[in-house]
Amino acid sequence: MEFSAQRLSKRDYFFSQPHQPFFLLGMINAFVFMLLFLLSYKGIIGTNALFLHSYSMIFLVFTNFFFGFLYTTFPRFSGTEPIEPRRYLIVFSLNFLATLSFLVGVWFAPALYAASFFMAASFAMTLKIFYHIYQRCTLPKRDQYWIIVALGIGAMSNLLFLLSLIPCSCKTSVFYDTAVSFGVYLYAIFLGFVVALRMVPFFSHVMEWKRNDKLHLQIFVLFVLHSFLSGLYPKALFLVDLIASLLIAYELRQIKLPFPNKEPLLWILHIALFWLALGLFVGSVVEFFESFFGWYSFKLPLHLVALGFLLTILIGFGTRVTLGHSGNLLRVDRAGVVIFYFTQVVVLGRILFSLAASFGHITPAFDISATLWMLLILAWLWRYGSVLAFGRRA
Repeated sequence: MEFSAQRLSKRDYFFSQPHQPFFLLGMINAFVFMLLFLLSYKGIIGTNALFLHSYSMIFLVFTNFFFGFLYTTFPRFSGTEPIEPRRYLIVFSLNFLATLSFLVGVWFAPALYAASFFMAASFAMTLKIFYHIYQRCTLPKRDQYWIIVALGIGAMSNLLFLLSLIPCSCKTSVFYDTAVSFGVYLYAIFLGFVVALRMVPFFSHVMEWKRNDKLHLQIFVLFVLHSFLSGLYPKALFLVDLIASLLIAYELRQIKLPFPNKEPLLWILHIALFWLALGLFVGSVVEFFESFFGWYSFKLPLHLVALGFLLTILIGFGTRVTLGHSGNLLRVDRAGVVIFYFTQVVVLGRILFSLAASFGHITPAFDISATLWMLLILAWLWRYGSVLAFGRRA
């Protein structure tokens, strides 16, 4: 159901559809926590910069986008009635409390426990709601199944982050490393992949594509292997990611997406899917050189898929949902096109940072990369923030 801003107050309109509060919180968090990461990495704020960056991006940025999109579309995938506002607003409140707790935790570390507990409650309620819909679904529900699996892995990752915070004589870095690997590959990237593979061909009016019914399972197993091999036998990582990239590339070839395409809301989504295959492939090459030649790329393989695929697909989906559910035409103006191109500048900036840092030139490459991310978020909020929050005509 879509609502008109003219028939509702601004407050009522803002909370009338699930994507609106979740997307806006995700965007604000994307700016704030990148800024805090920049300050922390440079030693201006005395906190664990890597923990701040990884946890905030996975759970306080990307998770809000996932929830905003899925609370809208999961019932539609399943042919059931929309989720009642009171239910998704409870989850949003938990995510908001997790954000506030994490902000406090930057200066008062025990508050990080509260952030993790709030996110655990958010995941638990979301899984309960979606599983109830899954049980009542009478439509094909393969995608819904894998969405629930990915959300379950996200909940596990959050728990592992919590365990990594608890002081003990054990090696807590194992919890942290596993939490990051699960959170990025088995949760964020895999969930984005499942949703994108369902929605992008649909938006592109691809009718004759015969899906590989085993692809989700194949990619999931490969990402499980990636997560465990990163700690047990990293020399095999390149082979796992290479196989994943080839499987996805072959499927994209079968889909035959209409690319190049003159419609920005389509080509940005196509580029995102191409980045998933390309990012895994280039990442496998980087992992090979890291394992056998000792080159350190500053987590470039992870960021190729996290930025190239996930950031691009979220900007594309976020813009499309924001326009479509506010009663605007699904049409992007010149400013929107510039924002879409700028997402690729952000990816390029992160690649250049890894190359510069590997030769010892962390500054100013790191500052530039982080600033490009923040400029992208500010540009999107400037162009679409009021459309998202209040349904303004675009």
